[in-house]
Amino acid sequence: MFFRFVCCLVVVWLISASDESCPEFPSVENGIIVIEEAEGQVLGTSICIKGYHLVGEKIRFCNASMEWNAPVPTCRLGHCPDPVLVNGKPSSLGPVNVSDKITFKCNDHYILKGSNWSECLDNHTWMPPLPVCKSRDCGPPGNPAHGYFEGTDFNSGSTITYHCEDRYRLVGTQDQQCIDGEWSSALPVCEFIQEAPKPAPQTGFDKALFAFQENKELCKAIKSFVQRLKENGLTMEELKYSLEIKKAELEAKVLS
Repeated sequence: MFFRFVCCLVVVWLISASDESCPEFPSVENGIIVIEEAEGQVLGTSICIKGYHLVGEKIRFCNASMEWNAPVPTCRLGHCPDPVLVNGKPSSLGPVNVSDKITFKCNDHYILKGSNWSECLDNHTWMPPLPVCKSRDCGPPGNPAHGYFEGTDFNSGSTITYHCEDRYRLVGTQDQQCIDGEWSSALPVCEFIQEAPKPAPQTGFDKALFAFQENKELCKAIKSFVQRLKENGLTMEELKYSLEIKKAELEAKVLS
Protein backbone atom coordinates (compact mmCIF):
# COMPACT_ATOMS: atom_id res chain seq x y z
CA MET A 1 0.00 0.00 0.00
CA PHE A 2 1.25 3.50 -0.71
CA PHE A 3 -0.09 7.01 -0.27
CA ARG A 4 0.26 9.97 -2.58
CA PHE A 5 -1.00 13.42 -1.59
CA VAL A 6 -2.30 15.82 -4.21
CA CYS A 7 -3.14 19.35 -3.07
CA CYS A 8 -5.51 21.31 -5.27
CA LEU A 9 -6.06 24.99 -4.84
CA VAL A 10 -7.96 26.88 -7.54
CA VAL A 11 -7.65 23.88 -9.91
CA VAL A 12 -3.86 23.67 -9.67
CA TRP A 13 -2.20 20.23 -9.39
CA LEU A 14 1.00 20.28 -7.40
CA ILE A 15 2.06 16.77 -8.47
CA SER A 16 1.08 14.50 -11.32
CA ALA A 17 -1.17 11.46 -11.03
CA SER A 18 -0.80 10.30 -14.63
CA ASP A 19 0.48 6.84 -13.72
CA GLU A 20 -2.87 5.70 -12.28
CA SER A 21 -4.83 2.98 -14.04
CA CYS A 22 -7.98 5.13 -13.97
CA PRO A 23 -8.19 8.52 -15.69
CA GLU A 24 -6.31 11.22 -13.84
CA PHE A 25 -8.13 11.99 -10.60
CA PRO A 26 -10.05 15.25 -11.21
CA SER A 27 -8.93 18.15 -9.09
CA VAL A 28 -11.15 19.72 -6.44
CA GLU A 29 -10.88 23.46 -6.08
CA ASN A 30 -10.05 24.65 -2.58
CA GLY A 31 -9.54 21.11 -1.39
CA ILE A 32 -7.04 18.35 -0.74
CA ILE A 33 -7.13 14.97 -2.46
CA VAL A 34 -5.66 11.85 -0.85
CA ILE A 35 -4.93 9.04 -3.33
CA GLU A 36 -4.64 5.55 -1.83
CA GLU A 37 -3.97 2.29 -3.65
CA ALA A 38 -4.87 -0.90 -1.77
CA GLU A 39 -5.10 -4.43 -3.18
CA GLY A 40 -5.17 -3.16 -6.73
CA GLN A 41 -7.97 -0.65 -6.15
CA VAL A 42 -7.44 3.11 -6.24
CA LEU A 43 -9.36 5.25 -3.75
CA GLY A 44 -9.60 9.03 -3.73
CA THR A 45 -10.67 11.06 -0.69
CA SER A 46 -11.56 14.75 -1.07
CA ILE A 47 -11.14 17.12 1.89
CA CYS A 48 -11.96 20.83 1.78
CA ILE A 49 -9.69 23.48 3.27
CA LYS A 50 -10.85 25.60 6.21
CA GLY A 51 -13.84 27.81 5.45
CA TYR A 52 -15.19 25.47 2.75
CA HIS A 53 -17.48 22.45 2.92
CA LEU A 54 -17.70 19.44 0.63
CA VAL A 55 -20.71 18.90 -1.62
CA GLY A 56 -20.79 15.44 -3.18
CA GLU A 57 -19.11 12.10 -2.50
CA LYS A 58 -16.16 12.36 -0.11
CA ILE A 59 -14.62 9.00 -1.11
CA ARG A 60 -14.57 7.75 -4.69
CA PHE A 61 -13.01 4.63 -6.18
CA CYS A 62 -11.87 3.42 -9.57
CA ASN A 63 -14.31 0.68 -10.66
CA ALA A 64 -13.82 -2.33 -12.93
CA SER A 65 -14.57 -0.16 -15.98
CA MET A 66 -11.58 2.02 -15.11
CA GLU A 67 -13.85 4.94 -14.30
CA TRP A 68 -14.46 6.92 -11.13
CA ASN A 69 -17.71 5.80 -9.52
CA ALA A 70 -19.07 9.30 -8.76
CA PRO A 71 -18.90 12.84 -10.16
CA VAL A 72 -16.27 15.26 -8.95
CA PRO A 73 -17.30 16.89 -5.64
CA THR A 74 -16.91 20.61 -4.99
CA CYS A 75 -15.78 22.72 -2.05
CA ARG A 76 -18.17 25.59 -1.45
CA LEU A 77 -17.50 28.79 0.44
CA GLY A 78 -20.06 30.50 2.64
CA HIS A 79 -22.59 27.68 2.64
CA CYS A 80 -23.63 25.07 5.17
CA PRO A 81 -23.61 21.37 4.32
CA ASP A 82 -26.74 20.43 2.41
CA PRO A 83 -29.47 19.51 4.92
CA VAL A 84 -30.48 15.85 4.99
CA LEU A 85 -33.66 14.61 6.67
CA VAL A 86 -34.32 10.89 6.31
CA ASN A 87 -38.08 10.17 6.09
CA GLY A 88 -38.72 13.90 5.82
CA LYS A 89 -38.09 17.00 3.75
CA PRO A 90 -36.33 20.32 4.48
CA SER A 91 -37.72 23.51 2.97
CA SER A 92 -34.48 23.84 0.95
CA LEU A 93 -32.18 21.11 -0.32
CA GLY A 94 -29.23 23.51 -0.64
CA PRO A 95 -27.01 25.26 -1.12
CA VAL A 96 -27.95 27.35 1.91
CA ASN A 97 -26.18 30.65 2.56
CA VAL A 98 -24.94 31.91 5.92
CA SER A 99 -27.77 33.39 8.07
CA ASP A 100 -30.43 31.59 6.01
CA LYS A 101 -33.02 29.58 7.90
CA ILE A 102 -34.82 26.44 6.77
CA THR A 103 -37.70 24.43 8.20
CA PHE A 104 -38.32 20.70 8.37
CA LYS A 105 -41.33 18.43 7.91
CA CYS A 106 -41.57 14.66 8.32
CA ASN A 107 -43.39 12.22 6.07
CA ASP A 108 -46.68 10.66 7.14
CA HIS A 109 -46.44 8.24 10.10
CA TYR A 110 -43.24 9.94 11.28
CA ILE A 111 -42.75 12.53 14.02
CA LEU A 112 -40.09 15.23 14.20
CA LYS A 113 -37.57 14.87 17.03
CA GLY A 114 -35.67 18.11 17.52
CA SER A 115 -36.19 21.64 16.26
CA ASN A 116 -38.44 22.25 13.24
CA TRP A 117 -36.04 24.94 11.99
CA SER A 118 -32.29 25.57 11.80
CA GLU A 119 -30.00 28.44 10.78
CA CYS A 120 -26.73 28.35 8.83
CA LEU A 121 -24.11 30.02 11.05
CA ASP A 122 -20.94 31.90 10.09
CA ASN A 123 -18.84 28.82 10.88
CA HIS A 124 -20.88 26.81 8.31
CA THR A 125 -22.70 24.68 10.88
CA TRP A 126 -26.40 24.27 11.60
CA MET A 127 -27.93 25.58 14.81
CA PRO A 128 -30.09 24.16 16.28
CA PRO A 129 -28.74 20.79 15.07
CA LEU A 130 -30.64 19.11 12.27
CA PRO A 131 -33.59 17.05 13.59
CA VAL A 132 -34.54 13.46 12.79
CA CYS A 133 -37.84 11.88 11.75
CA LYS A 134 -38.81 8.99 14.01
CA SER A 135 -41.54 6.47 13.32
CA ARG A 136 -44.76 6.97 15.27
CA ASP A 137 -44.84 3.22 15.90
CA CYS A 138 -43.07 1.70 18.90
CA GLY A 139 -40.71 -1.22 18.93
CA PRO A 140 -41.35 -4.29 21.11
CA PRO A 141 -41.18 -3.27 24.78
CA GLY A 142 -38.87 -4.90 27.27
CA ASN A 143 -39.85 -7.49 29.85
CA PRO A 144 -39.21 -6.83 33.54
CA ALA A 145 -37.38 -9.51 35.49
CA HIS A 146 -39.94 -12.12 36.63
CA GLY A 147 -42.59 -10.50 34.45
CA TYR A 148 -44.02 -10.36 30.94
CA PHE A 149 -46.40 -8.33 28.79
CA GLU A 150 -49.51 -9.18 26.79
CA GLY A 151 -49.99 -7.62 23.36
CA THR A 152 -48.72 -8.10 19.82
CA ASP A 153 -49.54 -4.72 18.26
CA PHE A 154 -46.83 -2.08 18.73
CA ASN A 155 -48.23 0.52 16.33
CA SER A 156 -49.10 4.05 17.40
CA GLY A 157 -52.12 4.04 19.73
CA SER A 158 -51.81 0.36 20.67
CA THR A 159 -51.82 -0.81 24.30
CA ILE A 160 -49.95 -3.56 26.15
CA THR A 161 -50.46 -4.96 29.65
CA TYR A 162 -47.74 -6.09 32.05
CA HIS A 163 -48.03 -9.01 34.49
CA CYS A 164 -45.76 -10.58 37.09
CA GLU A 165 -45.05 -14.20 37.94
CA ASP A 166 -46.51 -15.84 41.05
CA ARG A 167 -45.20 -14.46 44.35
CA TYR A 168 -44.30 -11.14 42.66
CA ARG A 169 -46.27 -7.89 42.53
CA LEU A 170 -46.15 -5.21 39.85
CA VAL A 171 -44.65 -1.84 40.76
CA GLY A 172 -45.30 0.77 38.08
CA THR A 173 -47.85 1.27 35.31
CA GLN A 174 -49.53 -1.95 34.20
CA ASP A 175 -51.22 -0.70 31.00
CA GLN A 176 -49.04 1.30 28.62
CA GLN A 177 -49.79 2.91 25.27
CA CYS A 178 -47.60 3.64 22.24
CA ILE A 179 -47.64 7.42 21.75
CA ASP A 180 -45.54 9.05 19.01
CA GLY A 181 -42.97 6.27 18.93
CA GLU A 182 -42.56 5.91 22.70
CA TRP A 183 -44.32 3.90 25.41
CA SER A 184 -46.33 6.07 27.78
CA SER A 185 -44.51 5.01 30.97
CA ALA A 186 -41.24 3.57 32.17
CA LEU A 187 -40.77 -0.19 32.32
CA PRO A 188 -42.39 -1.50 35.53
CA VAL A 189 -40.66 -3.90 37.91
CA CYS A 190 -41.83 -7.10 39.57
CA GLU A 191 -41.13 -7.04 43.29
CA PHE A 192 -40.86 -10.21 45.35
CA ILE A 193 -43.63 -10.58 47.94
CA GLN A 194 -42.16 -11.36 51.34
CA GLU A 195 -44.26 -13.91 53.21
CA ALA A 196 -45.34 -12.94 56.72
CA PRO A 197 -43.76 -15.17 59.39
CA LYS A 198 -46.10 -17.90 60.53
CA PRO A 199 -47.19 -17.64 64.16
CA ALA A 200 -45.85 -20.27 66.51
CA PRO A 201 -48.36 -23.06 67.22
CA GLN A 202 -50.39 -22.46 70.35
CA THR A 203 -49.85 -24.74 73.30
CA GLY A 204 -52.72 -26.19 75.29
CA PHE A 205 -52.02 -23.64 78.01
CA ASP A 206 -52.12 -20.75 75.50
CA LYS A 207 -55.50 -21.92 74.26
CA ALA A 208 -56.82 -22.17 77.80
CA LEU A 209 -55.45 -18.74 78.66
CA PHE A 210 -57.11 -17.24 75.57
CA ALA A 211 -60.43 -18.80 76.63
CA PHE A 212 -60.00 -17.17 80.05
CA GLN A 213 -59.23 -13.73 78.60
CA GLU A 214 -62.14 -13.63 76.18
CA ASN A 215 -64.72 -13.73 79.01
CA LYS A 216 -65.46 -10.59 80.99
CA GLU A 217 -67.18 -12.39 83.89
CA LEU A 218 -64.74 -14.02 86.29
CA CYS A 219 -66.79 -17.16 86.93
CA LYS A 220 -67.34 -17.82 83.24
CA ALA A 221 -63.69 -17.08 82.54
CA ILE A 222 -62.51 -19.64 85.11
CA LYS A 223 -64.99 -22.21 83.81
CA SER A 224 -63.80 -21.70 80.21
CA PHE A 225 -60.18 -21.90 81.33
CA VAL A 226 -60.67 -25.22 83.16
CA GLN A 227 -62.75 -26.67 80.31
CA ARG A 228 -60.09 -25.79 77.74
CA LEU A 229 -57.40 -27.36 79.95
CA LYS A 230 -59.37 -30.60 80.02
CA GLU A 231 -59.92 -30.53 76.25
CA ASN A 232 -56.16 -30.27 75.69
CA GLY A 233 -55.38 -32.94 78.27
CA LEU A 234 -53.23 -30.73 80.50
CA THR A 235 -52.43 -32.05 83.97
CA MET A 236 -51.89 -29.82 86.98
CA GLU A 237 -48.15 -30.45 86.77
CA GLU A 238 -48.12 -29.30 83.15
CA LEU A 239 -50.22 -26.27 84.11
CA LYS A 240 -47.78 -25.39 86.88
CA TYR A 241 -44.84 -25.73 84.47
CA SER A 242 -46.54 -23.49 81.88
CA LEU A 243 -47.26 -20.84 84.51
CA GLU A 244 -43.62 -20.83 85.60
CA ILE A 245 -42.52 -20.31 81.97
CA LYS A 246 -44.95 -17.42 81.55
CA LYS A 247 -43.69 -15.88 84.78
CA ALA A 248 -40.08 -16.13 83.61
CA GLU A 249 -40.98 -14.52 80.26
CA LEU A 250 -42.72 -11.61 82.02
CA GLU A 251 -39.77 -11.07 84.38
CA ALA A 252 -37.38 -11.05 81.43
CA LYS A 253 -39.47 -8.38 79.69
CA VAL A 254 -39.52 -6.23 82.83
CA LEU A 255 -35.74 -6.45 83.24
CA SER A 256 -35.11 -5.60 79.60
